[in-house]
Amino acid sequence: MPDDLFGDPVPRTVRKKAARRALESDIRTVSHRIKDVAFFEDVYRLTTALDTTGGPRVGRPPAFPPYVYLLFLALRGIHGSARYCAGELRDQAVWEEIRKGVAHHLGRDEARSLPEVGPTRHQWQHAQSTLLIPHLNELSETFAELALAQALRQGLLPPEERRSWSNPGRHQLIAGDGTVAKSPTLSTVPYSVDENGVRRSHRVDPAAAWQKEGGGKRDEQDESGAAASRDATTGQGTKDPKGSRYADGTMVLGSKFVVFSTRHRGYFRRVFLRYSHVPHDQEGGEAAVALKLACAILDAAEGCMGVLYDGAFRGMHRDVIARRGKLLINKQHKGAKPRYLRTLDYGRCRHELWSKKGRAHERVFLDTGTTTLLPLPIRKLERRSSPNAHRWYHLLAVPCPRGAHEHREPVGITTTPGEREDGQSDTETGFHRAEHLLQIPDATSTHQTLYGGREDTESGFSQLDRSLWNRRMIAFGTDAQSLVILGFLLAQNATSAARYREDPTYADADAETAEGLARSPDN
Repeated sequence: MPDDLFGDPVPRTVRKKAARRALESDIRTVSHRIKDVAFFEDVYRLTTALDTTGGPRVGRPPAFPPYVYLLFLALRGIHGSARYCAGELRDQAVWEEIRKGVAHHLGRDEARSLPEVGPTRHQWQHAQSTLLIPHLNELSETFAELALAQALRQGLLPPEERRSWSNPGRHQLIAGDGTVAKSPTLSTVPYSVDENGVRRSHRVDPAAAWQKEGGGKRDEQDESGAAASRDATTGQGTKDPKGSRYADGTMVLGSKFVVFSTRHRGYFRRVFLRYSHVPHDQEGGEAAVALKLACAILDAAEGCMGVLYDGAFRGMHRDVIARRGKLLINKQHKGAKPRYLRTLDYGRCRHELWSKKGRAHERVFLDTGTTTLLPLPIRKLERRSSPNAHRWYHLLAVPCPRGAHEHREPVGITTTPGEREDGQSDTETGFHRAEHLLQIPDATSTHQTLYGGREDTESGFSQLDRSLWNRRMIAFGTDAQSLVILGFLLAQNATSAARYREDPTYADADAETAEGLARSPDN
């Protein structure tokens, strides 16, 4: 369709690869990343969440101030093990780098007051249980505020930048996804009896449950469409594409987390914004937790234009985000079947509209006596706002031998009684509009370009897996595991902030510029 606003999908074989090849200048060594954390200002600001002003306490005074344990938390996100991290901080050279960062932000006197070496693993475990875990909620909320401020400083989610609702920039969107971190143990029962009758005890992770990576039930659908209609009301999603990290749909014993981030082009440019644990018995599953996080970011970030997510988000979730005046870009559920929309009557001609593949189609008759559905070109994506609501429309071009027509079709929102004339709302007519008509249909060139940002979030989870010792969670229980995720996100944001200080123009995003920088004598 040459006149379509979003363009025809481009075959995979002829698509241009957006990402350039990594160069030697893109490598971030462990020593670089330790320095990034030591000089990351948000680690020290995060200390405000640790309210330790509860009056005089009996006993030995703490060996280290609270911010040292936050530095330890972030460094553990690099090393993937508290034992390895404690060993590194016993090294004089590493500890001196930490003290330089403390001197930079808190002054030389504060740096000189620190002990000669860093905390031991025992000191860390004590601080984790008595200082960090009791303030986990405050740490998470403060991290979210600091992360959003960091994103704005780095030119992400800019509120003053020009907006194109039909083709937003990558840095104007947030992307989210869920991952299952493998349990540190495969035991699910505290005791077992072997073949010799000997009773053996096992350590069990109370936060772990058998979960299907990729969403579990959200893959299921039957040929009759019964499962599709059922899923449309429960909010379950579709299967991820082949070749993705979750395509095999394997069962994993572990804890599920949802993480949202935003990024610009280039390596190490992602800023993680929010995270949350997903209880295995959570009502609504991953999608309910992800929707809550996404709405929190949308309400706080004026410059955020929309959300990228996978098939876990369905019509009920699109409706919530579209009513906030934002975009939700994901793929249409494969079980969604064509639905009749309306018949346009122009007197001398009639046009029957149906929904299919997330957009409006016209039912046309063929010479063979059969009918087919042809997609109607979309000329404009309209966003209309009022003090209390937002509405989205596709301005359609309806071809006709007697002259082309224009029709404005609502999309993205399922209207309820009171929002339309009596008996005319989508709820009363039984049409789940948000489920069947997407703001940006997935079988388009624009969707292909934007949705790649959602798939890019899997690379962040791959880094998380590689950072963990033996690629398994290194803590037991929901709170301790949430701290592991928080430490990883802090370390990643520290590197992102350091890269922005080094190159605030994002020149490394361009392949030719990056290669020129790599060949310069300074490198």
